[in-house]
Amino acid sequence: MDWEFTVLNYIQWYCRNDFLDKLMPVVSFMGKLSLIWVILAVVCLCIKKTRPLGRSLTCYLLFDLVAINGIIKPIVNRLRPCVLNDTVQMLVSTPFDASFPSGHTAFAFGAATILFIYNKWVGLAAYAFAFLMGFSRLYLYVHFPTDVLMGAVFGVVFAILAYKLEQMLFEKGQPIFRLKRPSTINR
Repeated sequence: MDWEFTVLNYIQWYCRNDFLDKLMPVVSFMGKLSLIWVILAVVCLCIKKTRPLGRSLTCYLLFDLVAINGIIKPIVNRLRPCVLNDTVQMLVSTPFDASFPSGHTAFAFGAATILFIYNKWVGLAAYAFAFLMGFSRLYLYVHFPTDVLMGAVFGVVFAILAYKLEQMLFEKGQPIFRLKRPSTINR
């Protein structure tokens, strides 16, 4: 963990500036409760052409929420760097949940992966945002580097699994589990 504090302290000592002090809390806020990704999923579900993307995003968000926030964070229960080193001037309030892995980063990388699968250019832009999200969590001193790294890994892996699940459940846009109309009985 010493090397992780070295990285975090390097960012604090050599990267902090007024511009980033204003930008990083905004970037981080955009990932709060994964609201940006939930809104995107809902919009995609409402448009017929983007419905498969919306289903994949929704599946991913639910899977990630359960796996990261419901299982992994409570089991690992890692303290945040800002709790262990309270001498750093915080730009955001200290989060109350466990540090490992970074949920903000996981959701951003997972959503970027889903977007990349459906549209390479949009996905690349989303990956750029995901990297910025991960950096914001380090800049704000609320996650260790391994929290962010593993958040990105979990996000990508869970996104691929969610995409595969969506593909299994829906063939060519048609649900596999479809209710059929009762056939008329000829008497």
